[in-house]
Amino acid sequence: MIKNTKKLTLKVLAGAVAVVLIVGILFVTNAFVGNPISAMMANKAIKQYVNQNYSYLDLKIEKVSYNFKFESYMARAKSKTSIDTQFAIYYRDGKVERDDYESYVLGMFNTLERLSDEYSAVAKKIIAEELGYENNTTMVVFNKAEYEKINDILELDMKFDKTLPLNSEVIIRLDLTDNSLEGIAQVLTDAHKAFVHNGCNFNKYDLYAENNDTLVMINEVTPADIESGELTNLLEKAQSNDNINGIRVFTK
Repeated sequence: MIKNTKKLTLKVLAGAVAVVLIVGILFVTNAFVGNPISAMMANKAIKQYVNQNYSYLDLKIEKVSYNFKFESYMARAKSKTSIDTQFAIYYRDGKVERDDYESYVLGMFNTLERLSDEYSAVAKKIIAEELGYENNTTMVVFNKAEYEKINDILELDMKFDKTLPLNSEVIIRLDLTDNSLEGIAQVLTDAHKAFVHNGCNFNKYDLYAENNDTLVMINEVTPADIESGELTNLLEKAQSNDNINGIRVFTK
């Protein structure tokens, strides 16, 4: 009788521990990825929101995801016909809080990002094919903050054009065997010549080079700095004085 009672007690304890573990796992899972019921409610509310506010856009809504930091759900809506028409919709506490349509679509953020990506691909190919740095991660950035009326320049789904009247900065990232300022000046000069030859005109040049545990960062170099023929001297002066022509040089 006593032995049976001990066995029963152990079974009860084991069951209680299992329940606690399961509850704990569910609690942690819920905290980080949400729960299926809330996700289903969020998905339904977001679909209703889109139908009420953006039915004219012919959107496809992706599966909701949970952001544990803000304890909210988010789903992306994408147009079936417009590459630049895509935005996020946010759901929290039983209702849709907001969406990104105005800033990302109407504000041309998506368009500018896409054009930046397309220009980056062009610049990366030029550095690879004409300078020989196949593994470079060159990118081009447009500074939207400089333009009050960006909608006068950009259009949704417009084709990429290198002559677009927007200030652009090229950021060249590569591994160099020669991390000297003279070697970097030569790379920037060669890159500038190759870009101009291919109809790419950038307002500023940045370069990030890494080799043998050495990191070199060059910022705010202009075409005029490069074409002056004094780029090495300018870089050397900037290394000891941060205010030479706005150029910044950092080595680590």
